[in-house]
Amino acid sequence: MSGLSIGYDRRHASRIQQDIGLLSLPNTSRKQVFKNSGRRYLKASREHIREQKTVYGTPFEKRKYGKGKLLKNMGRSLKFYTSPNHVKVTWPNKSVAKLGYRQQFGIDEVMTASRMVKIHGQPDYKAPATKKQAKALLESGFTISAGKKFKSGAKKGKTRRKRPSQRWIMDNMKLGQAGLIIRTLRNTTKPPKSWKIPVPARPFLGMAGGDAAQVLTDEIEKERQRRAR
Repeated sequence: MSGLSIGYDRRHASRIQQDIGLLSLPNTSRKQVFKNSGRRYLKASREHIREQKTVYGTPFEKRKYGKGKLLKNMGRSLKFYTSPNHVKVTWPNKSVAKLGYRQQFGIDEVMTASRMVKIHGQPDYKAPATKKQAKALLESGFTISAGKKFKSGAKKGKTRRKRPSQRWIMDNMKLGQAGLIIRTLRNTTKPPKSWKIPVPARPFLGMAGGDAAQVLTDEIEKERQRRAR
């Protein structure tokens, strides 16, 4: 027989109890509940940034290049906004908020040559090759003349080649020269118009699901007790 079936789901029980608790409060009290919860979520978020840990207590995945702290100074401008129906932890600046969202959920960043120029300025192609370029050259199979020739075998008369050190590349090659050789070795003579920079997820905003729900439950109970006095 077909019909409507209503059951009890433990997974959603605490959320239902929260909703009932909130709906039983007037708008001003609900807003106060979210305001007090927001303060705690904001404090937790800033601690995660300062300690470089996720909401689950695990360390942030490190940068692929560089050793600087992730999300540096972003905790200072982090704010929370409340209404009688919700609390939102974010940044007033939209560009900063987009960066935070990308780090929170692991959204790849699309980079273009023109954007790189805006961020870093026009590159000096006559400047020394960078450490990053040196590493890329070696990973692509770059070698230099060893100054000696093979005396026998199939390669007799040909110049021996060797793998240079990163320091040698940085001391003897220019930025533009290194870039061209990297593209040649990778069979990409023309620089790409755009490329993706992988960003691993580093969830740092607020708290883990159970902890966040408990904070809201605690604040609902505190507000109900305050009103009962």
